[in-house]
Amino acid sequence: MVRASERSAGRRMLKNLVQALLRGAGASESAGAQAERLQACLTRAAEHAAAGEHAVAVDCYRESLELQPDNPRLWCNYGAELCESGEAAEAERAYRHALELDPELAQAWYNLGQLQQERGGENEAERCYRSALALPEAARDQELWRLAHSNLGLLLQNQGRLQEAVDLYRAALALDPADAALRSNLLFLLTAMPDVDAGEVLREHRTWGSLHIQAHAAHANLPDPERRIRIGYVSADFYGHPLAFHVLPLLAHRDRARTEVLCYYNGAKHDQMTARLQQCADGWRDIRRLGDAEADALVREDGIDILVDLSGHTAGNRLPLFARKPAPLQLTFLGYANTTGLECMDYRITDSYADPPGAEACYVEQLLRMPHSLWCYAPQQPAAPENPAPLLANGYVTFASFNGAYKLNQALIEVWAAILHAAPASRLMLVSLPTGAVRERVLGWLARAGIARDRLEVHARLPTDEFWAAHRRADIALDPFPCNGGATTCETLWLGVPVVTLAGRTFVGRAGVSLLSNCGLEQLIARSPEEYVVLAAGLARDPERLARLRLMLRQNLPASPLLNAPAYAQALEAHYRDIWRQWCSRQGRSHA
Repeated sequence: MVRASERSAGRRMLKNLVQALLRGAGASESAGAQAERLQACLTRAAEHAAAGEHAVAVDCYRESLELQPDNPRLWCNYGAELCESGEAAEAERAYRHALELDPELAQAWYNLGQLQQERGGENEAERCYRSALALPEAARDQELWRLAHSNLGLLLQNQGRLQEAVDLYRAALALDPADAALRSNLLFLLTAMPDVDAGEVLREHRTWGSLHIQAHAAHANLPDPERRIRIGYVSADFYGHPLAFHVLPLLAHRDRARTEVLCYYNGAKHDQMTARLQQCADGWRDIRRLGDAEADALVREDGIDILVDLSGHTAGNRLPLFARKPAPLQLTFLGYANTTGLECMDYRITDSYADPPGAEACYVEQLLRMPHSLWCYAPQQPAAPENPAPLLANGYVTFASFNGAYKLNQALIEVWAAILHAAPASRLMLVSLPTGAVRERVLGWLARAGIARDRLEVHARLPTDEFWAAHRRADIALDPFPCNGGATTCETLWLGVPVVTLAGRTFVGRAGVSLLSNCGLEQLIARSPEEYVVLAAGLARDPERLARLRLMLRQNLPASPLLNAPAYAQALEAHYRDIWRQWCSRQGRSHA
């Protein structure tokens, strides 16, 4: 879950580009009245764009183009406003016309690349970004240079070209080391990459924390250890996002007499899940348009005792807000598979499966371990559907992967190929594997490992109903490594498909250990790549055992800790109460 492509450089009409256009207009217009009219058009366009009135800004640019039809920057800005208005096809035509007028207009190449990226045209987007970066304008414009590196890095990251993405992020950070969101992208990627030293990853996270820590104002919270405590949850994913299906149980089953909950929403999407979460909360705050200082003041005004980060370094996070320490106690969990790097993030919720004793060395935060699972899942369907092994009808086993493409790497694919060789009649279904370069690379790895194309079923991202239907064609799911599935694994288990996982050394590679241990499938946890092959292939060769496992999963999962929301909420709130009592005790000693 990473940050979306950045639009700020592509939409900088309000200041730099408008001023440049006005300078150009003054130099090229001999008629003062026409120059004044152009200036008025551009000024109105900037005002309407700033107010979010993009359709009106489009009309202003159309009027300005009547005055300067051969101005490439006008066409570029016109395209940007068309894009904001949802007219992607017209925006593309505007950008391409700008480039016909000036092939060296780096801003137009960047904007076109961004549009192609948003529309799924990855190859064309990469070509556009690289064209922009090759031009002198991009080298002169530090913001454009930084954002083109950042967006291209995100594009390559989503294709699984992780090292290339890391290099691009580092190049962008060389210009602005304190760019919080860009450095978060780098941290997210380093966490998911194979063969990156855990010590290096921790150092990088600490660097983020040291760059963004703020002075902390004192807290006025009443240090009464047994009063009703106020808890704030911060996320950009309070909608039909996988995270929300883990947040809903802890809100719905909390002890309302002992806790008061406010949700601080940093996202723009609103759907049925948003409404359900709002109903479960005592208060709802939209902070997407608030700066960190304003959000800090709001949290303090609300009297939050424990502020909970649900994002870590993923898209839409508000870690710079946490760097201000707006609440006496701060903790992180659910949304991110690593430390935040912030010394003022007091705790991290985990469990002993994902973070066994000794894992403390990997974190800045103090670990609070849940008694069973750190996850609790609220299924999207009322009951797990009947799902007998497809092997019984097909005559062959179908292995499947439902995780994002960025989690796929060559070492992993070679292990999966070994599984297919050990189960000669088996097939592999890859879901959420985009078309283009990323798919060709993964299929190339499989081909070089001796797996014929006719043994593969490959899909790009599927609509929800088709995604669920794909599970009904899968016998055994394969958990990726070193970056395991989390919410995806929960959904796969709920849909009746057993998962084979490889236990890693750190949290990112131990999510599968936690999830399988908490639903009675410990026998599907491998301790080495060789054992991973033996477990998966052995299960494929034993249809009766596979059928028993699937039946056991269906029977046991509803009563497992993964779905026991009341017990989960009670255990979590016990942690909250314990750390609150400790804080109150410290206040008493400080005043003694």
